[in-house]
Amino acid sequence: MENRSHIVAAVIFILFFGGGAVGFFFWLSTGDNAHRTMIIETTQSVGGVSAESPVKFKGLKVGHIESVSFDPQDANKVRIVFKVRDSVPLTKSSYGELATQGITGMSTLTLKTPDPSGPKLTGNPPQLPLHKGLLGRLKSRGQADLHKVSQILDQVQNLTGGKNAKHISDTLAQLNQATRQLTEAEKQLQPTLAQLPELTRQLRRTVDSVDHLTDKAIPAIQKAGQAAQSAQSVGQSSQDVMRNLNNQVLPHIDALTRQMQDTARQIQNLGAELSAKPQSVLTGPPARRPGPGEPGFHATGGQ
Repeated sequence: MENRSHIVAAVIFILFFGGGAVGFFFWLSTGDNAHRTMIIETTQSVGGVSAESPVKFKGLKVGHIESVSFDPQDANKVRIVFKVRDSVPLTKSSYGELATQGITGMSTLTLKTPDPSGPKLTGNPPQLPLHKGLLGRLKSRGQADLHKVSQILDQVQNLTGGKNAKHISDTLAQLNQATRQLTEAEKQLQPTLAQLPELTRQLRRTVDSVDHLTDKAIPAIQKAGQAAQSAQSVGQSSQDVMRNLNNQVLPHIDALTRQMQDTARQIQNLGAELSAKPQSVLTGPPARRPGPGEPGFHATGGQ
């Protein structure tokens, strides 16, 4: 009887434990810890990544890598199959990066979503692109910089080789000669530079003398200005006198001159008539010849 009770208790314990295990597994597969499978295909190197490597989102582990292998359809590509929680917000803007952990050389797959509100991922299973991580970007940038440095070195070699080497040598020789000439010119300028303080003092004395002469010349200039104003006043008075002569005296002189000319003309006519007929002084001037239509007019013009 006692053995039977132990058996019943053991069976009940096994059933209870088995039901709990089944419930826990179901919770893992359907709750917040449910995972979905995703794929990344890339031509980049994926060194340091292997199965069971962690998958992180914002520094937290949200899944793991299941397998890393070549793409069966394209041997130049590597396929990474991983699982991630359904609760991770992944959209069409999401992508993956490989990040190296410390000095171990192991890498983790880090997921990033620039636009969490973007369209949801599609496909079965969904596929994400792989962007270069920090080390990958530094490597690419370093390779580009090395290529530029190599080009610069090639250009320098082309400039300094062949005929250009002789031109550079000649240029350096000319620069050396110009430097020597500048040194000699500097030596020749030293005495002149030593005389500059004395020349400056002389120039200052000259400026002081000019200022003194200017101070003396100002009163004379002012007097000359006053004299010019007086001369201008005299000139104005002369202009007024000439204007009065033109307006008042000259018209009378002109009329008197015309009268004198008329009188002289009459005296001249009188002298000519007396010379021709002196008797006209006693008999008077001859009668005027009748004109046409007047009594005594003859067409022949005779008397």
